[in-house]
Amino acid sequence: APGAESAKLQSWRVLLVAGDDSEAVFDNAVDRFTEVLASKPGIELYRLTSDRRLRSATRSIASAKAIDSALTGSAAQGCFVFMTSHGTTDGLYLRADYESKSTLSPGKLDRILDKQCGDRPTVVVISACHSGVFIGKASKGDNRIWLTAARDDRVSFGCGAEFELTYFDECLLVAWPKSKTWRQLFDRTNTCVRLKESELSESSSLPQSFFGAKVKDLELP
Repeated sequence: APGAESAKLQSWRVLLVAGDDSEAVFDNAVDRFTEVLASKPGIELYRLTSDRRLRSATRSIASAKAIDSALTGSAAQGCFVFMTSHGTTDGLYLRADYESKSTLSPGKLDRILDKQCGDRPTVVVISACHSGVFIGKASKGDNRIWLTAARDDRVSFGCGAEFELTYFDECLLVAWPKSKTWRQLFDRTNTCVRLKESELSESSSLPQSFFGAKVKDLELP
């Protein structure tokens, strides 16, 4: 396990991904996280969108290739990838990624992370229905943290046009300034989601987490 000094990283490559533009909630979450992280020291921030109206020199269209490219060539101590979209048991929906049939599979994401982030502390937050499917044997490295909005057999909530953010994303953003470590962030987010879902007559989304042995006490950027 790392010593106290290594629980806090000095630099992060951050990638924020909105995988679908059918509702504004996904790009809204990327915008809100940009506000939270952009001014922090040691942050290399990249954003991807599926809305061609938002495309710019600093905001490419979301695809597996774009994710790979955005994580390439960083000397940062850690990787943080946040992705929000619709999801299925096959993976995350990336509407404009026609080469991958609009789906980022767990296997493809694992290969990108292995290639670009290697042994560095790597945190992946996936906000989507069935997103627990990304936490598999291949992804459970000692240097990895995974936070997902739902178990692999459950849906998550708050994707409608009447919402500004999904339930999970809103809870994550509310919990962020109150949390020091990724584990605290997940615990607070999970409690918040369960409280919001308690008003629904639906099965709970059951957010999932995994903390590798070397990063179990890793602090937020």
